[in-house]
Amino acid sequence: MLRYFRKNDPYLLLFIAAFLLITRVVLLIMGLDEAAIQNSSYLLGTALNKNAGEVISNSISAGPLYVFFYGLLILLFNNSVLVSVVVSTILVFIQAVILNSTLQRNAAFEDNTYLPGILYAIILSSSQDFLYLSPALMANTFLLLATDKILIHLKFRGSEENILTTGFLLGLGALCYAPYSIFLIFAILIYVVYSGTLVRRYFLMAYGFVFSFLIFWIYYLAFEQGGAFIENYFAHLFQLNEIDGEIINKMLLVFGLPLLLSVLSGAQSFQGAGLTNHQILIQRMMLWMLIFALVILRLDNQLTLLSAETIAIPITFFTAQFLLTRGKRWVAEAVFLLLVISSIALLFSSL
Repeated sequence: MLRYFRKNDPYLLLFIAAFLLITRVVLLIMGLDEAAIQNSSYLLGTALNKNAGEVISNSISAGPLYVFFYGLLILLFNNSVLVSVVVSTILVFIQAVILNSTLQRNAAFEDNTYLPGILYAIILSSSQDFLYLSPALMANTFLLLATDKILIHLKFRGSEENILTTGFLLGLGALCYAPYSIFLIFAILIYVVYSGTLVRRYFLMAYGFVFSFLIFWIYYLAFEQGGAFIENYFAHLFQLNEIDGEIINKMLLVFGLPLLLSVLSGAQSFQGAGLTNHQILIQRMMLWMLIFALVILRLDNQLTLLSAETIAIPITFFTAQFLLTRGKRWVAEAVFLLLVISSIALLFSSL
């Protein structure tokens, strides 16, 4: 089975879409309970629709862009479980395609394959919590787009427009999910360590990041809430949350196997043997992304399994690398099958 997924066949995109659609339809038919994230999002969207100029505090670290988007969904469809599941499914599919396209374009692996996109869809289908729209899931779209821009710059020394766009995309991600603000530091760190970017370009990227915030600040300023918007967004941004042992155990259960494969892959391949310089850069960037994603677990207002959705990006990369570099194909086949079975079992375990 894995042998077919390793091929560069566009029809595998249909497999990704079918996998996401079938699992979610089956769960909807069997009966999904309303998740806490949906209830919290509904309250935020409803409050926005009642008073469009009000700055809304919340416990799920949702930024104003996410609140506006969910308010629009409520306006059009009310509080529908189906709509939340459908939108999240579409986002996961789009993100899987973006991630796969980015890795293919940068020749991240020796094989030109759709396996990373398939793995991303599988990992983000390992829990019923992931079936609903959330701030982190929405923010992942912009982070992946920014990652593509960063890799373009590392490979081709991109234009100033590319730098500006990277900052703007990171700002949009932070406006969906507040802890994503630290990914501006991530981008600057990558450029400082792995490229000879001019100093003025860091300011340009920071300007792109701030510009996205200016759009919402001007909006709230029209309602005389500009100061309240800035204060509300940054007041709790860098306050560490309490560690919940039960949530940590759940994260390890869901992400344990991909994380183990990521550690094994990193231990075997970080010596750089047989890799191009750009492939080595991609590995190191993904390692830094994983570190920043782990930091985000402490910055969310309320630690939940959804706080770890960012981890799916780097561990997808390292898991794909592990499977694609196995000398014994039967080992890769067995591990891939185990990953699929465990994800499906976890997804249906709470029914």
